[in-house]
Amino acid sequence: MKHIFKISSFILAIALIFSACKKVDDLPVYSNGGAVSLSSSASAVAAQVADSNNVAVSFSWSNPNYSQDSSLYKYVLEIDSVGRGFANAFKTVFIGTYSGSLTGKELNKGLLSLVFEFNTAYDVDVRLASSYGNNNEKYYSNTIKLNVTPYKVPPKIPVPPALYLVGDINGWNNSPSLDTRYQ
Repeated sequence: MKHIFKISSFILAIALIFSACKKVDDLPVYSNGGAVSLSSSASAVAAQVADSNNVAVSFSWSNPNYSQDSSLYKYVLEIDSVGRGFANAFKTVFIGTYSGSLTGKELNKGLLSLVFEFNTAYDVDVRLASSYGNNNEKYYSNTIKLNVTPYKVPPKIPVPPALYLVGDINGWNNSPSLDTRYQ
């Protein structure tokens, strides 16, 4: 009886294995995308503190024609000093659109991350990397040049006309009547 149960179990297992196999049709092959063409709304940008929340520069690019819904395309805008080859570029990501912009504040923050000095004009290279949303099939656009000038960010609180050293040395007194050597 044990042998009949083992043999029937074995035959049932083999039948299940062969019935589960089904040949699938060949998977579709999609064509590759291509590099985009990048353009800018300005060739020189000198944002000011008063306009920091306004758009400083806009970019637009062509369709990379990936074999996917265009709302899933990923674009990375890279800006770096001329001649650095985008080694230390600051980057901004856009998803599913054919244009993007940077406010004065965003651009200034990126320029200061490149260790640019305030109120000094610099030439920068700008390019766009396009890819699928998972970074596959990455292509780089043409490189455009911009002349940019970072501005000095004002302090968040006003600086008083005088600050005094406070502590045990002067009895924790912070009045203007203190000796000027504590100022």
